[in-house]
Amino acid sequence: MIKLWGRFRQDQSGGVAFWAAISFIALGGMAALAVDIGRLAVVKSECQKAADAGALAGARSLSLGPPYPNWIDAQNSAQNAATKNAINGSLITSCQIQVGYWDYSWKQTTAPANLLSTGTIPTAQLVPAVRVTVSKADGQNGGPLLMLFGPLLGVTSEAVHAQTVACSKLEPVNSVSSGMAFPLATPETFVKQLWGKDPPETFRIGSAYHDPTGGQWTSFLTQANDVPTIRELIDSGNPGPLKVGDLIWIEPGTKTTLYNEAATRIGDTVMLPVVPDDFATHATAPVLAFVPFYISGAEGGDDKYIEGHFVNNYTVPGGIGAEGTTSYGGLAGTPKLID
Repeated sequence: MIKLWGRFRQDQSGGVAFWAAISFIALGGMAALAVDIGRLAVVKSECQKAADAGALAGARSLSLGPPYPNWIDAQNSAQNAATKNAINGSLITSCQIQVGYWDYSWKQTTAPANLLSTGTIPTAQLVPAVRVTVSKADGQNGGPLLMLFGPLLGVTSEAVHAQTVACSKLEPVNSVSSGMAFPLATPETFVKQLWGKDPPETFRIGSAYHDPTGGQWTSFLTQANDVPTIRELIDSGNPGPLKVGDLIWIEPGTKTTLYNEAATRIGDTVMLPVVPDDFATHATAPVLAFVPFYISGAEGGDDKYIEGHFVNNYTVPGGIGAEGTTSYGGLAGTPKLID
């Protein structure tokens, strides 16, 4: 018996097959685990994409006031943008939205669970923000992600979460949306002399034909030299977005009827395009900046003027801000992801 046992121990036949089987099982387990890890990464990326889209849309809507910040529109926009995305092949049905103020001393990893209250008095350090959290977990978007091979290792499901914060940081306005610009180009030196006054200084702007320091009618991005075009632009503003650097058409001539039409805008704050001092009529001029102007009066008689004052720190509804833009009182809430 002892001799038989010894021969059995020394017999190596079948050893390779045994260890090959063990290796195949181990490799199969690793491959299965890799499949589930890959699915988790994909779903995490989908959650993050939805959270980013929601937060940016919400932050953009913060500046589409008045009022600014527009908390209600921000919540609705964030919800709508996030739920247009899908997780694991199914549209998102729920996400968590928070609005309030973000303190720039915070970091994503150290920020508290809640933003500061919407009733907080803002400072340069505190900016309006939207936080969006998208999850595939118990009771949210179809529950946790079910593992395909994880049960072999005792893991049947895994919750997935992603969170993004985006703020609406005020910057000098670089672009205005449709309807915000008034068709009166204003030379830069004239603007520099009068903007930023405290209290604001009321003045009159006339045509360059009557006052070389004044301004002149513009048809914006189209070349038009007729009264009906300008009258429509006085009533409705620029038909499309207008930005710094655009070449706008400066009309020749002056018409009493246009100043009378401007009287219909008394009480409105509009954006005037700022152009170089040496602009010429019946030609184009580049937009250097925008300046907010409150219209308090208009007269189409012999003087032909529009009366009002420049407005400092005016948040432009629907405007887009950019660092490095010359600021003449107009600000825009530019959406930015918090790093």
